[in-house]
Amino acid sequence: MKQKAKIEAFLREELGRERRQEHPLLIYLKSKAQEFFWTLSRILGLSHWHDGQWRTPDPQQAAALRSDLSGDIPPPAPTRRLFIDMTATHRYQKHTGVQRVVREIARVCVTSGSAIPIFIEDGRIFSHFRHENLPEEFDLASGDRIFLLDSGWGSWREYLKLIAQVRAVNATLIGCLYDIIPLLYPAAVEEANCAAFHQWFAHVLSQCDAIICISKSVALDYLAHLQESPVPDLRTRQLGWFSLGADFEAKKNITPTPIVEEFIKNKPIFFLSVGTIEPRKAYPIALAAFEKLWAQGDERIYVIVGRAGWNTTTLQKLIKSHPEYGRKLYWFADANDADLRLFYQQAQALVFPSFAEGFGMPLVEALYYGASVIASDIPVFREVGGEDVCYFSLLDAGSLQKQILAIGGIAKKHTRPDLVSWPQSAAQLVEMINHERYQINQQQWADHFKQRDLSIN
Repeated sequence: MKQKAKIEAFLREELGRERRQEHPLLIYLKSKAQEFFWTLSRILGLSHWHDGQWRTPDPQQAAALRSDLSGDIPPPAPTRRLFIDMTATHRYQKHTGVQRVVREIARVCVTSGSAIPIFIEDGRIFSHFRHENLPEEFDLASGDRIFLLDSGWGSWREYLKLIAQVRAVNATLIGCLYDIIPLLYPAAVEEANCAAFHQWFAHVLSQCDAIICISKSVALDYLAHLQESPVPDLRTRQLGWFSLGADFEAKKNITPTPIVEEFIKNKPIFFLSVGTIEPRKAYPIALAAFEKLWAQGDERIYVIVGRAGWNTTTLQKLIKSHPEYGRKLYWFADANDADLRLFYQQAQALVFPSFAEGFGMPLVEALYYGASVIASDIPVFREVGGEDVCYFSLLDAGSLQKQILAIGGIAKKHTRPDLVSWPQSAAQLVEMINHERYQINQQQWADHFKQRDLSIN
């Protein structure tokens, strides 16, 4: 509770600073304009622009985004097929953390024949990959399993038809939970995304037969939330978690950008942060720590790699107008995977100041490429990083400053810790689903809630 209060105070301060940059009249006018847009779009039958449906379903348009797969792969199993939903990644072609997970798991599973990556379109199920051994479209059958690996909350209504199909043929639906940050810290999430996640959580995840989380910490957060706020008609009775991989590689056709290659050549030693510029990443804490060092004449370089995110306009302006920008402070908003690999390989250490994460892939990716890691002292980082990470007190710039000083003289590692690869991650996931080897089975689930005087349906 003490940590949560500290986080909420940080959010109030940061979001308040953001709002103070806008004139109250402008805030009011923007709010009224949004209300007018929502009302008019509903009258015109265009509410799908903002109510969680990305566009009018169009199988032909969606088919154009399918990926060609070369080489020999096993054909799908005739029965008890495992489908991996990657609809959002298929549609939007984004490259954030969730999409990295989806693409890596999908690639491993389709080449091994252990699962079939799919996308849904108007209730129909299509293969994401185009290959002679893969049918273009699938009909669900009894015994099939669908794992909702992707971030589908932006189009949650479209999954209601899929749920009905699953029930009609006696298939199994398994949800994936990356985190419950929108439930724990709604102020840290963009309003539209927060609202969509609440709907996804209530109407889709609640109807899954099992839930698989990307860390034990997320699973424990989920159980604690259900204890405090029981979900009506909850169907889930099994809960598990698995580890994500650390060994990402840039695609062969992607090369580092010239500006990054030039930077690496001229700035061989630096500290690095990776992630979208958004409130929960707590970049102001890292920046404050380096400012303390620079004020003392320290020459350490701080590099931020991540796209511009929501509700951080003031922070973005602060970074770009900073006296040390372009000398000791750098921000690369459009780095590709090849760039990111170079940054990891050359960084002295990753600085990870987030106050909330579901896993924290930059942590394991940095360790994989030989960088040290300084991270917030939160449960999921302890779970994922263990003794291979240096921790600083949550949202404490002074504590972070001390860790930066302590780690500054440590040579880069030439051996990496024992980390999970993406093939191992996918194998762990498939094994759990195929044999129903969830860490919390149906009886343990029932016992957990009975001990807390909570009823389950």
